[in-house]
Amino acid sequence: MRATAKTSISCPPQRVFDTLADLRRETEWNSRVSSAELLSEEPVRLGSRFALVNGGTPFTATITRWEPPSHLTFEAKGRPDLTIDYALTPTADGTELESVLVFRPTGALKLLLGLLAPVIRRDVAKQYVSLKTLCEGAPAPPSND
Repeated sequence: MRATAKTSISCPPQRVFDTLADLRRETEWNSRVSSAELLSEEPVRLGSRFALVNGGTPFTATITRWEPPSHLTFEAKGRPDLTIDYALTPTADGTELESVLVFRPTGALKLLLGLLAPVIRRDVAKQYVSLKTLCEGAPAPPSND
């Protein structure tokens, strides 16, 4: 199953990228994520691993593509396994965020996810409203001047 979402966020792509890349921050904008921790060493980068609980289901996620501030991919293992791919494009007003979630269910979960696909797609769009609010309300990072 595949779900896509797109949103415009009025802040720079690097801020959106940094918020998405550190899955510990997902508890701030994704109401389904109840916990998230970094399993690998700081800083967050290509290969960083996280443990999180989404909708009561534990997952481990690894950053498999790291191209700041334009592209970020996670491979998550759980029930089901999934790939989350983010593309960030700069715009005159900030960032256009497009995501593709590819779920790889097995067994009975394959049928269940097929039935829940419309609900999942709506939920992703709802979570992105919270992400947009978080990114737009975040203070600007300190300058190096």
